[in-house]
Amino acid sequence: MNIEKYRALLCAIEKGSLSAAGEELGYTPSGMSRMIASIEEETGLSLLIRGRNGAVPTKDCQKLIPYFSKIILAGEELQKQTEEIQGLDTGHIAIGNAYAFYYDWLAETVSEFCSMYPSIRVTITDGASSELVQMLKDYRLDIAIVSRRQDLPMWIPLKEDRLMVMVPSGHPAAQKGIFSVADLKKEPFIEIFPGKETDESIFFRENNIKVNVSHSVQDNIAAASMVRAGLGIAMINETELKMCRREGITAVPLDPAQKVELGIGAGDMETACSALKKFLSFIMPRIKEAGLS
Repeated sequence: MNIEKYRALLCAIEKGSLSAAGEELGYTPSGMSRMIASIEEETGLSLLIRGRNGAVPTKDCQKLIPYFSKIILAGEELQKQTEEIQGLDTGHIAIGNAYAFYYDWLAETVSEFCSMYPSIRVTITDGASSELVQMLKDYRLDIAIVSRRQDLPMWIPLKEDRLMVMVPSGHPAAQKGIFSVADLKKEPFIEIFPGKETDESIFFRENNIKVNVSHSVQDNIAAASMVRAGLGIAMINETELKMCRREGITAVPLDPAQKVELGIGAGDMETACSALKKFLSFIMPRIKEAGLS
C-alpha cells in the first residue's frame, strides 16, 4: 500500500504550502504535485486550492482528512505485520556519493543502520554527480549524494557549495582573495576526472569557457600536489577542500561566485522498497544532528 502520497497531502495541509511540505518530507514541488494529483484522480475530487495564500484544503478534502489519516495508520500497520510474517527486515539499499567530504558521516550512519537491521544489505558507490544521477534513473542506485542538476522526484537539500580555485600561495589571486572567471583561460589548468561531467566541467560548458589543460588527474589530492608544485591551477568544490589541504596552497572563490546545491536525490518513492524507506527515516534526524543541512 502506498501511503506516502497521503502523508504528503496531510503535510501540505498542515504547512499550508506544497513547497514547505516537500522540504519537510524530502520531495520536489513537482513530486508533491504528482502525488496529490494521484489522490485526486482516485477520489474524483479536487482536494487543494492553490493560490497566493498557499495550499488550502477544499470542503470535500476536509471531510476526508480523518480517512486519509486512517489510511496512513493502516498502511504502517500492514507494513509492520508483513515484515513480521516475512520474519526479518530484509532488502538491499544502493547508495551513491559524489563528494568525499560526506564519506565519514555516511560510513558511520550506514554502520549504525546495519547494526540495527543486519539483514538489510547496504552498498556504497562513488562517482561524479552526473554518473550517479543516471544510475538513479536506471534504477541501479536508490539514493545518492549529488549536485542538483536535474529534477529528481525526491530531493533533500544539504548545502549550497561554492566552486573554488586552488592556486599556489604566492599567486596574485591568493593575495586578492578571489579569482576572476575571465582569467581561467590564461593559466595552465589541472583537470580533475577528465572525461567525466563534473560540477566544474558543467560550469565550463554552460559558460563557454575553454581552459588550457596542462595535466589531467583522477584525484583531488593529486591535483592539490600539482598546484603546490606550480604546475597549474585547479578548480574544486569548496566541500572537498577539507580532504586535500596542503601548505603552500590557497583556495579562493571565483568572481563572480559560482554556487552548486548539494543534496540527497532519489527516484520515485511511491515504488521504493521498505528497506529504503526505513533508511530515509533513519537518516533524516541524523542529517540535522550532524549539521549537514
